[in-house]
This record gives sequence, structure tokens and C-alpha cells, in this order.
Amino acid sequence: MIQKIINYLKQKRKKGQFYKCATILGGKHIFGLRAGISISCGSTKQDIIIEDNVWIYGNLVSQNQGKIHMGKYTKIGLGSKILSVNSVFIDDYTAIADNTTICDNNNHPINPDYRKYMRTTSEFDNARMWIHSDNAPIVIGKNCWIGTNVRIQKGVTIGDNSVIAACSVVTKSVPSNCIVAGNPAKIVKTDIDKIPAPISCKGYNEYVKSKR
Repeated sequence: MIQKIINYLKQKRKKGQFYKCATILGGKHIFGLRAGISISCGSTKQDIIIEDNVWIYGNLVSQNQGKIHMGKYTKIGLGSKILSVNSVFIDDYTAIADNTTICDNNNHPINPDYRKYMRTTSEFDNARMWIHSDNAPIVIGKNCWIGTNVRIQKGVTIGDNSVIAACSVVTKSVPSNCIVAGNPAKIVKTDIDKIPAPISCKGYNEYVKSKR
């Protein structure tokens, strides 16, 4: 009983943290006890949009008004991170598995002299902010599956329904309805929308009937 009360209070506090740092739309959200959200360097709650029926077990971070948009019925898994100083748009029904990083920037400039200067600054000095690094928007389409331990780099667009296999590093845009795998990720299967769905799930069969 005591543990249930403690978990309830933790959950309430976590929900309050997300409502303080993001614009929450609709209902039926899940904010895991190890989920996190952070806005800094001029970002506000208007920069992070969380739509209806979103499950968040990972972390969302916005700096310098970087935009994060999570569409309805999306999910981000435990240990995963979305890091934005530009824009990360995730469309409806897309699921992100555990320990994945989606980052729209290089974290810091690659110039050697600048990096040496960074080492002389304090932990939260302006020189360390992402805004000084190369950055470009990321767009992930509808109904995508992003596997465990994936990294998605700046400037990437992933088409609707596509699958990013576990441990892939995505450096280039991905077409719709395909599977990519590897480092760097390459297309290993196309036209996955033409693969028949299983008929072993009663709930899915009823769902299909309801659409006719």
C-alpha cells in the first residue's frame, strides 16, 4: 500500500513536470517514472507539442527554441532521447524503442580550435550549447518503427510505414514502406506495405472487419 502511494505521488509529480515544460493536447498520456523533459536557452513549453495518446518513457530536450512534435499514438521508449535545437517532427502512430537517440544537431562544432576552447569553459557555458553546431530538421513519418539502439542524424526524413532495424545509424533519408539496417543504414527490404498481415490476432481481424 505504501509503495502504491509513493508511486502515485511520483507519477503525479512527473505529469506536472511535463505539463510545465510542454504543450499537452488531448488525453490518455503515459509519462514513465524514468521519463524526463528539459527546456533551456530560450525554449518554452510551446516548443514541445505532445498530442493525444502519447507514451513517453524516454527524454525530450529542447534548447534555443528547438521544436519537438510527437503526433497522436506515438511512443518513445526507456533510455531514448530526442535532442532538438532545430526541429524534430514525429508523425502519428510512430513507435521509438529503447535506448535510441534522435538528434537534429552535431552537439558541438567540429572545428578543432573551437573544441579546444570548449574544454576550458564551465559545464553550462554558452560555448557548449547546441546552437553553435551544424543542425537540420528531422522528420519521421506516420506509423514508423524505430528499433532499439538506433541513432538518427540531423537532416534525415523517414517515410511513412518504414522500419529502422536495431542498432542502425541513419545518416540519409529513408523512403516510405521499406526496412533499413546497418551503419550507415541501407535499404534491405522494400514494399513492406504489400506483405500480408498475420491473421492469428483476433483483435486485428475484428479491426479489419470494422474498416470494411
